[in-house]
Amino acid sequence: MKSPSLTCQCLAWAVAAAVFAAPTAGAEEPLHLAGLLKAIRDRNPTIAGASDRRAAAQIRIGRARALDDPFATVMVEDVPPALRGGMPMVRFQATQMVPWPGKRDRMATVAERESDAAAAHVDTTVLDAVTQGKRLYYQLYLNSEARRINRDQRTIVDALVDVANGRLGAGVGGHHDVLKMQTETTMLDDGLIMLRADRVEMAAMVNALLDRPASAPVGEPVASWSPAITADRDKIVSAALERRPELREMAAMGAAERAMADVARREYYPDVMVGGLYDLRTMGGADTLGAMVGINVPIWVGSKQRLDVAAAETRARAIGRERAAMAAMVRAEIERGLTRIDAAERRIRLIDEEFIPRAQQTFDSALKAFPAGMMSVLEVLDSLRVVTNQRLQRVAVAVDRELALIDLERAAGVPVGEIR
Repeated sequence: MKSPSLTCQCLAWAVAAAVFAAPTAGAEEPLHLAGLLKAIRDRNPTIAGASDRRAAAQIRIGRARALDDPFATVMVEDVPPALRGGMPMVRFQATQMVPWPGKRDRMATVAERESDAAAAHVDTTVLDAVTQGKRLYYQLYLNSEARRINRDQRTIVDALVDVANGRLGAGVGGHHDVLKMQTETTMLDDGLIMLRADRVEMAAMVNALLDRPASAPVGEPVASWSPAITADRDKIVSAALERRPELREMAAMGAAERAMADVARREYYPDVMVGGLYDLRTMGGADTLGAMVGINVPIWVGSKQRLDVAAAETRARAIGRERAAMAAMVRAEIERGLTRIDAAERRIRLIDEEFIPRAQQTFDSALKAFPAGMMSVLEVLDSLRVVTNQRLQRVAVAVDRELALIDLERAAGVPVGEIR
């Protein structure tokens, strides 16, 4: 039978081994945040699709300046000639419609603003994918730490089971103490199963962002904590109103509608049709050349062109109001993000300075008292749960700070560290 002092020393060694054990190395390479974000930018199919749409929008700029295709005709007269006593003639004719001066430039301006909107949409797509990748990274890290703490807790409980068995053999403990400890190990095993299942789901989401098979290996994330925020609230808001891609996209869409109104105003003026013809005499006589000029007559301005102008201006006004609503929401999101970050930092200090030290002292006292029968098994397990929960809560709050910063940077549309 082990002496109480020896049992206590063995238990202390088990606790120390659990607390200071290095993370278990997996078969996969460690997952680094910078590498993950670079891979998302390079491999994400949604980003690639948005980039192709931007390229297509840029191509349309040149198309907007092009003239319509000319129209060519061939006409034969006096067929058959024997019935009419005439002379067969073949007429070749070609016409080209030339828009009123300035119309093509304004149409190109519309295409340019639509291209600007497409470029801003690419930035939005990248920002969304990167934001999702960051969130998954820190959720994976929290899961990794929860599994590590679970394993550490299991190590301690296994040591407590040995102590409970020793107490039972010494006649100072009951069989129910051993059963309670074994129940605790079963609960820890159940929690570990759930944590592993959650990790599989999150890894599959990471692989989806990277356009890889869902079961492709994803390494354990390495801790990556952001520094304190140095930019003040007003600078963050100003940067967001200027650089958030959705706001830039809406501004470009509004500019495109105003340019479309300018195009519609040019429809008040007629387009010019120019052409030439060549008459070929097939049975003698001189061939002839001809030219023509024509215009379309925009006499229905009140029921067509002016309505097009009004519709484009109304759409531009609607986009402006929607942009103002989004700007107000951006300011609210920034305020919420800063508040969450401040609360998380305060909680981290409180956990580090108050909760963990007190919980650890309580648990240490329970460990010393339990082998000698001066502490019940429920009190020991309760103190163990408190200290492990506080350690897990410390990681969870640190992760919540990172998630709040991610949401803040998503609201601003730019990394906070770049704001001066």
